[in-house]
Amino acid sequence: MKQKVTTLEAAEIMLKSGQFHTASSLGKALGIPAYKASGLLYNIRHADKYQTIETAKPNRQVKVIDIESRTKIANLWAMALGTNQQLNRNERHV
Repeated sequence: MKQKVTTLEAAEIMLKSGQFHTASSLGKALGIPAYKASGLLYNIRHADKYQTIETAKPNRQVKVIDIESRTKIANLWAMALGTNQQLNRNERHV
């Protein structure tokens, strides 16, 4: 079990998966307890640098669709082109 997972690490994993996550599913993916994953989801939902889609309570699910203007599609294009450069923050490829 990993001791410390940052909010950014959790958001990156969520963005790459492209799936909705609950505290339980995120906890399993990260190897941490659900109560810690719940805190990470809260941080992700409330920080300006992350864009999310959320379902309503109860059983809220969260999907990260953007981290500081880096979309999943942009990351896939960079990987396909063999570049590790981050996109300019003003560019969005969707």
